[in-house]
Amino acid sequence: MRFTRADLPGILIAVLAGPLLMLLFLVAFEAWGHRGTPLLGGMGSNLGIAAGLAAVFSRFILKWDWPLAFVGVILISIASVYWAQQSGNDGTKIATALKWIGVLGFVGLNIAVVWQILINGIWPIFERFEARRAGD
Repeated sequence: MRFTRADLPGILIAVLAGPLLMLLFLVAFEAWGHRGTPLLGGMGSNLGIAAGLAAVFSRFILKWDWPLAFVGVILISIASVYWAQQSGNDGTKIATALKWIGVLGFVGLNIAVVWQILINGIWPIFERFEARRAGD
């Protein structure tokens, strides 16, 4: 199997997603100096497996416009929530709305990715099975 240009997002996800997710975990939970339990190893392996699966299935994502738009919404939401926390507005309705926008962005990202995996990856397999049965 040869690598094509369509495989570049998967390669980038495989290389960057695991370390960046682990960095996000360390920063979010302030677990830099955690010692004595297998927490960091367990989280690293779980995040690595998730990044590997994302890299494998990225081959079936043919249109990146919606997933990237939802990633942008999530990043803007994260920056906005951080701003709200730093400015002392963390308990306000605006901060809660910003957090909900981030949650909805994450749900939208999952729907956009799973939909394309189903349409471009799973559904053609069923069509080939049906064609094979019709030919027999």
